[in-house]
Amino acid sequence: MKIGITGAHSTGKTTLLNALRGEASLAGYDYCVEVTRWVKRLGFSINENSSDEVQELVMIKHVYNMFMHDNSISDRTVLDGLVYSTWLNRNGKVSNKTLDMVNKVYDRMEKEYDIIFYIRPEFEVEDDGVRSIDKRFHQEIVDLFEEVIKRKQIPVVQLTGSVRERVEQVLKEVECQTK
Repeated sequence: MKIGITGAHSTGKTTLLNALRGEASLAGYDYCVEVTRWVKRLGFSINENSSDEVQELVMIKHVYNMFMHDNSISDRTVLDGLVYSTWLNRNGKVSNKTLDMVNKVYDRMEKEYDIIFYIRPEFEVEDDGVRSIDKRFHQEIVDLFEEVIKRKQIPVVQLTGSVRERVEQVLKEVECQTK
């Protein structure tokens, strides 16, 4: 089973993924963590200062994660790549050619996920030295997630509440899907 967790930066995706690691019912899963941080460790700019090369690397890593793991949980999905690339394109930082490639990858990959969990912001952006703390950028990304999910009619399961409440929601949904 392929499980993705999606949403704007600083919504608790990685925190949730790490909390899921200890759950016995998910013991056979591989955990694919922080594609964006991987790109940053390679020396590239991320967030609102990203580029064509970064968005291409992000999508390549999503494809790799999808096909290299039989059962996996990822704290980012191809939807994240599409949303951020769309924002970057609208703001003149990513070319139409790259956005077209991202859309093609998205169109081919989105159905590979068995479940996509979506997390909306429920708390303030925290400065961790990696993610953007620009409130306008964050809100525009949140709005763009909502727009794309609605326009493409993406079947997401929205998670809310504390980390433990989100874990319980994930476990319940995974159990329903595997019956």
